[in-house]
Amino acid sequence: MKKPLNVRIPLLAASLFALIFSFSACEENHPHDEGEVITTVKLICQDSASTILPVREFRFEDPDGPGGNNPTRLDTIHLDSGRTTLVSLRFEDASSGTVKDITSEIRAEAQDHLVCIQPAGVALNVAVSDSDGKYPIGLESRWKSTVKGAGTLTIVLKHQPGSKNGTCDPGDTDAEVTFPVLIR
Repeated sequence: MKKPLNVRIPLLAASLFALIFSFSACEENHPHDEGEVITTVKLICQDSASTILPVREFRFEDPDGPGGNNPTRLDTIHLDSGRTTLVSLRFEDASSGTVKDITSEIRAEAQDHLVCIQPAGVALNVAVSDSDGKYPIGLESRWKSTVKGAGTLTIVLKHQPGSKNGTCDPGDTDAEVTFPVLIR
């Protein structure tokens, strides 16, 4: 039996309202499910055995973000053989003209983020020193360089809402930068 038009319209309106409300509620309750725009990656390095040695900073900068123009800065990371370096990573978004610190968001949403630090062609041991209570985060680490040489170091920021398992396999990549490395 066909329902009269005056009954179908309120049902349609109620269904439409419920659909709109569910989308807006999902967006409000889970804003961290979206990836981040990263234009700058900073490595702040301090020798673990000496507070008198200067803090060194190495950067990657791509002011317009992924795609578009080529990055404007990619520093070579210089490390001393036989030393341990304390490294803090910072991620920023400067795509809108003002600098937004993404690092604090990553830390606040640690259960959804993982930084993977992957040396290649160099003798560099990386030990992550921060965690979300279950898995590493990777914003803070200790690097021990053992042998002189040259290679690369890739830093990958993974966005893993609901799938973080301590590996770099699941999730989306928010940023991926490969730095040249020179161990003296």
